[in-house]
Formats: sequence, C-alpha cells, structure tokens
Amino acid sequence: MSLTERKNAFLAVLAANLDHGVRDEVMRFWEKKYSTRPQFGVSAFLDELYSNYRITIKKGQLFRELSRATLSVGAGDRPGRDSNNSISKTLEPEASEVIDKNGLVVFQALQDEFTGLAKPADRMKITKAQFDGIQQQPYDSTSIRSVMEWLRSGAKAMPNRAELGLLRKLFNLGYVESCHLYGPVKTDQMLNAALQKTNTIPEAHITPPVYFI
Repeated sequence: MSLTERKNAFLAVLAANLDHGVRDEVMRFWEKKYSTRPQFGVSAFLDELYSNYRITIKKGQLFRELSRATLSVGAGDRPGRDSNNSISKTLEPEASEVIDKNGLVVFQALQDEFTGLAKPADRMKITKAQFDGIQQQPYDSTSIRSVMEWLRSGAKAMPNRAELGLLRKLFNLGYVESCHLYGPVKTDQMLNAALQKTNTIPEAHITPPVYFI
C-alpha cells in the first residue's frame, strides 16, 4: 500500500464522520501535523482532536473507523470488501456476534503479535491489565474464565467460541496498558504492525483481524 493510499483512506473517514463545520479545519490540521508521523499516530491525533474540537462521533468508534480504513487499503481482494477497499458496513459483525474457531485463531495471532512487540517484562503488565480489567466487565463469568484460561495456557486451551464484544474489550485493555507503557504513537505502530502481520494468515481471509479493535 502506498503512503498516498493510506492518507486518502484516512481523510475519507474524517470527511464521512465529522460535521461540516469542523471537517475542513480538522482535515487540514491532520494533514499538516500528523500525516507524516509513523502510522499516522491515530491515538495521539484523536487525543488532540477531542481536546480542541466538539466531535459528535464517539472517540472509540472513530478510532476503529480510522484504523480499519487505513489498514484495509490494498486488501480489496479479500471477502467482505467493497469497491473502495473498506470493510463493508453491512458485513461487519456486531459486538454480540459469536466468534468461532477460525476467528479465535485470528484473535490469538493478533494478541501474540501485539504483545510480542512489547518488552518481555511489559508483556506481563499488558496481560495482567487484560485479566484484571475484563473481570470488571458485564460478560458471562463462564465466558470470561474460558477466555482467560485460553490466554494463560495458549492454543491448547482455546474455547470453541467467544463473544466478539468480549474479545474486543480484552484487546482494548491491552492496547490501553501499552499506551501507558509506551505512549500512543508507539502503541499505534505496534498495533498496525500486529494487524498487518496477522492479515497474512489464511484464517484472516474469513475473519479480518480489524474486527477485534
């Protein structure tokens, strides 16, 4: 994927999701300050954006839209993509959807790739933040226990299915802890590298890893 393609994908999401009153100013602001940063510094950009502008779309939703759009550029030959190389809105699963074994393999790969980019001592901190945080979430306790055991023990303990919302929250907890450890720009680099690497496994043709962020 070219730099121009990624920039165009990023700007297209901003144009589609921002109110007309701030859209042009925000796009110029991003183009000037963030477009040349490694992997575009999505989190750093959003922190500054929401501090300086009145934005109606939720921050987490806009983060996912921006990440998915830029990371899907060049993957138009995969199932579920539209002619603009973005994930089809009608095919994107809801958080309540149950993910099967194929999708769990993708999540495992994404989790491993992401934490593998952290320092060994920090991987334990990321995992602990995930374990501690997920227990406070309103998900079925049995589901939480099975997912936690899976992450502790590896692929041999993989459950048969898990709720997408639970997996998204779990990965987000790890992402937030990584931001505390390395800052948002470095964490965005880790996230994008992990997504791009996971995109290469066969299972990702059915369940794209961007579903989990």
